[in-house]
Amino acid sequence: MGIQLEKKHKIVKKDKEVLNKAEQVVKMYRNKEYVEYEEYLYLYKKLKKLIEQVYYIFEISDTYQDRLIKIKENLKQEVTEKNEMENKLNNKIRELKKSQKELKKANEKLKNLSTRDQLTGLYNRREFERIITKEWRHAIRELEPISLIMIDIDNFKPYNDNYGHLAGDNCLQEISRCMDGSLKRPRDFIARFGGEEFVVILPDTDGKGALHTAERIRKDVFDLQIPHKYSNVEEYITISLGIASTGEADLFLFEELLDKADQALYKAKETGKNKCCVENLEF
Repeated sequence: MGIQLEKKHKIVKKDKEVLNKAEQVVKMYRNKEYVEYEEYLYLYKKLKKLIEQVYYIFEISDTYQDRLIKIKENLKQEVTEKNEMENKLNNKIRELKKSQKELKKANEKLKNLSTRDQLTGLYNRREFERIITKEWRHAIRELEPISLIMIDIDNFKPYNDNYGHLAGDNCLQEISRCMDGSLKRPRDFIARFGGEEFVVILPDTDGKGALHTAERIRKDVFDLQIPHKYSNVEEYITISLGIASTGEADLFLFEELLDKADQALYKAKETGKNKCCVENLEF
């Protein structure tokens, strides 16, 4: 270790030269007066001790340097391992987020299966019952009018029988998209009630407003110009609509309004089809 220190540190080499000269001086004064000899001997020993301390300092500094290097290497390794763990954790987080998105999509799909009609994409009867209950309570609380429209496709059985069930399904889908697009307000709601029947909820809408909306729906469907040469009404697909409204929801049940709309629809079918009829629910 000493030899390595001499090669490594010039100061050690220089101190050794000084120590050698001091030793020669001590030998030279060994036969001189005692006082001078003792003084030089003391200085020589002190210098030698100082140089030994320098050697010791260099040795321990090299030891600490080695330790520091090891500490740095260990720290670097720890940092590398930490980065690897962070990368793995980030990958897990990304996988978890992906799984959450997939789960959300699956839940939305499941929700759609429970609330949507699979053929037309409109809401189903079960969802209609939930929404009408909510809107009926809202009408009672806010003292607002509420209206329902029952809709039936005219002569749909002859259409299905002659054009085929696939054409019938396509017809239902096209009409459903059209009617859904005819509703302009966010809370307006349409559902497939069953077969070729549909129902519309119009919150905060009186009879006049409901009739206006119903006429727009009827006209939009007729403008599709879906051929129907087996119809006894027009050469194109038509619909009949029954409208019922009330401004006194607190005095009735929504089922009573639904019955009135159904009666209005029956009246429209019996009096020529391709028209709107109104039956108001009053106390």
